[in-house]
Amino acid sequence: MGRSSTAPLPVSTVIRAAARRGHRPAVEATHSFLTPDDVDKIETEVRTAALPALSVLVAQRADGTPVGWIGTDGHRVEALFVDPSAHGRGVGSALLAAATVGTARVELDVNEQNPGAVGFYERLGFVRTGRSERDGRGRPFPLLHLRRDRLPEPSDPAPSTTALLLGYVDFYRDRVLDKYAALPEAERTASRLPSGWSPAELLHHLRCMERRWLEWGFVDADLPDPWADHVDGRWALPSGVGADDVAAALAAQGRRTREIAESVGPGAAGVPSGRWAGAPPATIERTLLHVVQEYARHLGHLDVVVELATGSTGE
Repeated sequence: MGRSSTAPLPVSTVIRAAARRGHRPAVEATHSFLTPDDVDKIETEVRTAALPALSVLVAQRADGTPVGWIGTDGHRVEALFVDPSAHGRGVGSALLAAATVGTARVELDVNEQNPGAVGFYERLGFVRTGRSERDGRGRPFPLLHLRRDRLPEPSDPAPSTTALLLGYVDFYRDRVLDKYAALPEAERTASRLPSGWSPAELLHHLRCMERRWLEWGFVDADLPDPWADHVDGRWALPSGVGADDVAAALAAQGRRTREIAESVGPGAAGVPSGRWAGAPPATIERTLLHVVQEYARHLGHLDVVVELATGSTGE
């Protein structure tokens, strides 16, 4: 086999090449539980519905022959197929690495009846988070839900410093949300520390912190109530905001952070606003680095609270 590489192709080319080369043979080689009619239906779904809606990378030989492809939607891998002639050659892991670079959390579903694929993902660090008796179309093919949370490594490729830093921010935010979810409901709004803050107040603070640095700093110089997490010098929840609300709001703020950081471009400086307290606005990279340290520090604080509340030890 010639040398393989990953490279994005125009969507129209990807649809034709993937459907012809990288889908049906791969399915037939690994999904022995499917009937020929099942394969026909799934192939039609992939060609007409799935591929046009996904971001796609194709692996190809040196002569341009496609040997596999991966389709992603944000942090989710929705499809990964490798031609049987390229199995065991590192094509699948290369596609996964290229498509998820800078992504702290990756989620996907895999057919339980495809043990080779399950083992492949588990060797790459994915863990099982759930199971569905039927697939997304209601067919009797059980799915395993897998997830990988991974702190970026210094040797990981990254298209830009902004992308690298967003990966760190996403990782730490996800860990904070996971730790918070592990707490009994009553512990989320109670405090176990002399300083008196609760985990819910910590999450609200982190949401407002991201909003201040990214929205106030780079988008809206007149952002209303940027210090909504502070009342009389301490963290506090606004009236009517509950324990579940703060987790959903933090996750949504994370999506807004990524949207802003990706839109302003490398090296972009913030807009003049009260965020900078009269100093020249910082660059997007310097700002994201500060957000990383905020998250890393507060994740350590939350680790202590979770251990006190549940006995579960940390990172």
